[in-house]
Amino acid sequence: MTRMRDLSRFFRALGDQTRLHLVSLLAQQEPGKAFCVGRLARELDVTPSAVSQHLRVLRDLGLVHGERRGHRIHYFLDQERLAEYRELARELLGEAFVVDAESSAGKTTS
Repeated sequence: MTRMRDLSRFFRALGDQTRLHLVSLLAQQEPGKAFCVGRLARELDVTPSAVSQHLRVLRDLGLVHGERRGHRIHYFLDQERLAEYRELARELLGEAFVVDAESSAGKTTS
């Protein structure tokens, strides 16, 4: 039951629109273009305090980690942890519930 609880926490966290947008921003960041709380707040049009609270939820899941650079902390999506959640969803829910980024990279929708 613990694995089901972990997957439920993952989906619950991503069920919040702001957190989902936050994860999307972090997933799309280019190498060397890290985001700090202030930049994320501007991108999301929310307060830095709100971003910090959302980041805490994502850090608790292991999806996001921070790196101190000078006096700022830059945030990154943990691709390995995301892959673990993807595999957990595949095991518990089946293939139909999991989008594999590698296999869908070349597909277009009509």
